[in-house]
Amino acid sequence: MEKVSRGFWCWIAVVVLGAGSLGQAGASKEQRRPLSAYRIYRGEMHAHTVNTWSHGGHRVKDGSGSLQADWDQKDYRNFQGSPPQYFERAKAKGFDFFVVSDHTQEKTFQPVDARHNEAWQAALAAAQKYTDQTFVAIAGFEFSRNAPFDKDKTGTGHMNGIGAAEYVNAEFTSIPQFYEWLQQAVPAPGGGCVVASFNHPGPTQYQDWAYLDPGIAEVITMFELRTVYRGAPRWGAYVRALNKGWKVSPISVTDSHGYWHLDNIPPLTYVLAPELTKKALTEAMRQRRTYTSWAGERQTRVDLKYSVNGCVMGSTLDRPTQLAFRVEIATPKDDAGQRVRRIQVLRNHPTALDGTQVAAEARFDGEAHEIVWTPTIEDSAGKWFLLRVHHANDMKDGVFNEHGSTYAAPIWTGR
Repeated sequence: MEKVSRGFWCWIAVVVLGAGSLGQAGASKEQRRPLSAYRIYRGEMHAHTVNTWSHGGHRVKDGSGSLQADWDQKDYRNFQGSPPQYFERAKAKGFDFFVVSDHTQEKTFQPVDARHNEAWQAALAAAQKYTDQTFVAIAGFEFSRNAPFDKDKTGTGHMNGIGAAEYVNAEFTSIPQFYEWLQQAVPAPGGGCVVASFNHPGPTQYQDWAYLDPGIAEVITMFELRTVYRGAPRWGAYVRALNKGWKVSPISVTDSHGYWHLDNIPPLTYVLAPELTKKALTEAMRQRRTYTSWAGERQTRVDLKYSVNGCVMGSTLDRPTQLAFRVEIATPKDDAGQRVRRIQVLRNHPTALDGTQVAAEARFDGEAHEIVWTPTIEDSAGKWFLLRVHHANDMKDGVFNEHGSTYAAPIWTGR
């Protein structure tokens, strides 16, 4: 039996709303498809290959870039493979998609000449080779703007460029210049589009979330909420980014520099797409149809879909005054620890830049491995609403922990 608390006027119901209340005009035709039209694909969005030679002990420290002959550290065991080796291994481990994202200021990618750089071209070729009907391989890169490079004081931070035919070096490219480049970037061969994510962000990175405009908001659409199981989610940074106006959906990554995660960590990022192709996946990322879960840690498998007023998660509506949610969650039948115990709908705080409010909440007894929840919220001021889920593993002595372990992309109201 579920229990609903009302932060705003909320009830469990299926209602018929007028077109003005639905506010569907802001969503695309694809975003108005039924939830049954989307499948859930699981994968990795941020992983480094042997081309990132400055991290870890796998390279000889004489500047030559040569591999250590006996390198097999605990945290980077089995070496740090090439892009083809990563794709092959991820495919064998059951990942639906995998993105490699080496640092482009590395010696491997200098001088910057995407059309003739052997390492870059090999990564693009490997992505095409290993993509088929069961697996999508994508070549990306990490734009790492660190303090020594920030001579013009335009800000620091790391970002992934995903699906582009070329790359840039953060040492010689400011954040505003990178934003301009992303909007003009040509997709790599194999179909799809260019998309980007904020990587392991601090609360005020990227010059405190500056340089936002409608163009770049449609390319940088994802936010790394958590890196494996190290520390708490970057919740404060995520809320600040949302409240600053960035329209980003949550993902979690390993940011790995070795094969270890392919043997020990399940995919932490989930994408809702109609089919498993590079085109469908990158378009879904662009449309912010992502969620993340670590509910069962190494055994995590949480299937989640939700819509508001008939528009799938990640959509932007046209200033609705009523928001009718349909939330569908399934967890493994044989793992009681992953069963849903609480779902919250959170919205932006009306006055606090770093705050949120609970717009609706439901509690569950943990007996069901499949949940359908259909609250409707009356609200004429909220800018975004997102889902946070607490599972049985997120409780101790009947008390919920602070963050839960599943977060799904917001719905934006268009305000």
